[in-house]
Amino acid sequence: MNSPESKPAGFPATFWTANTIELFERGAYYAMASFVVIYLTETLGMSPTFATFLNGSLLWGLIYFLPIVSGTLADKYGFKRSLVAAFIMLSLGYLVMGNVQRIWPAGGSYTIPIVLGIVLIGLGGSVVKPCIAGTVQKTSGLRATLGFGIFYMVINIGSISGRGVSYFVRRAAGIPAIFFPVAFAFAVIGLLIVLFVYREPQYVSDGKKDGQAVQKKTLSQALLGIVTVLRNWKFVFFLVVIGMFWILYVQLYNLMPLFLRWVDPEAPVELYTLVNPIMIVSLQLLITRLAKKWSPVRSIIFGVLVTTIGMLVNILAPVLFADISLKVSLLRFGSVQVLLPIAGIFLVVSIASMALGEMFASPRIYEYIGAIAPKGQEGLYLGYANLPVALGSIVGAPLGGRLFETFISDPAAKGLPANPSAIWLIVAGMGVVSMGGLALYDRFLVRKKQA
Repeated sequence: MNSPESKPAGFPATFWTANTIELFERGAYYAMASFVVIYLTETLGMSPTFATFLNGSLLWGLIYFLPIVSGTLADKYGFKRSLVAAFIMLSLGYLVMGNVQRIWPAGGSYTIPIVLGIVLIGLGGSVVKPCIAGTVQKTSGLRATLGFGIFYMVINIGSISGRGVSYFVRRAAGIPAIFFPVAFAFAVIGLLIVLFVYREPQYVSDGKKDGQAVQKKTLSQALLGIVTVLRNWKFVFFLVVIGMFWILYVQLYNLMPLFLRWVDPEAPVELYTLVNPIMIVSLQLLITRLAKKWSPVRSIIFGVLVTTIGMLVNILAPVLFADISLKVSLLRFGSVQVLLPIAGIFLVVSIASMALGEMFASPRIYEYIGAIAPKGQEGLYLGYANLPVALGSIVGAPLGGRLFETFISDPAAKGLPANPSAIWLIVAGMGVVSMGGLALYDRFLVRKKQA
């Protein structure tokens, strides 16, 4: 029989506190994520292109690009103080976003308060990411794989929670309520946990991170690291190729909400997008087992392929049906029927494919970056693993909005027929280019170097 000393130690309390904080931060974000573009266009009267720019290029760009710098600042000032500042910014951002029509003169442009709210949310989110991920790393030690597996699961549980609460509150109180009080309340709870429960992690159990001794970086070192990485043109090419995959993914929160509300003005967008986290929570472990013997590049390419096919599925609706907005009974529970527009049914399949693609591709991207990084610089390069998401967001979000205007809203305003198939063909084309670029990169740069 094993003695108590021989049993592996469980995760410390700070590990679980950090995951709880992440759950509420993600709950806040995903409470409003599916309706940001709809809020900006339908409620505040902004154009689809500008709305998707604010949601994708500005918000997602800040969240996924700034951790390069904000992580260094968090190391310098401490995770706890950084998290307090982050959640204050998040709370204020959601407060502003949900009360724009109350605090700003009616009839004018809402650009200034909306940009303020989005910048606060983006800055806050960019600080939370490295603090929580750093806490998980420091408190997991030799069990980092399991620790980050739990962390990834918690993110999606927070996503499900936020969307679920948001749906019922929005139905009762309108779209602004998803920002305030819903997202605001999630953020305030996260702040309270940071203030009264969270403890600064002080150790890394195995003394290593990404195979290297843990050292705090200065801000100048972080900025120098950007120059070092971006001078490697081969790695920049890889970031661009993977960024094109994320161009497809960001349409889940930019193009797809616009398209859904065009097909069905009352569409519960958060319930459609809920398919994504539910599938990840349910299937991630199975997908990991299925693909564990695949090379990283094969798994990534397959993930991009599945996502691309999912985009092409949307072309079938206008090809097979004259009226894609016609609602049909999908399920029946006693006297209650679940009615979805025909285009919505195909879109559910598309969103499910995006979840599958993400499960095959996303975890392996980190593994692949670690493999292709110059020896001794693995940690530096892994620090830039989120740059493709930032790139895909900055380019892909306004692209989705512009495609919607060009092929749907502008023709409709002129009394001309819309052409949704063209949108999905163009977006899917990004996936095809991504797969081709990744295959070429692996064949002619990585394998040649290894040989």
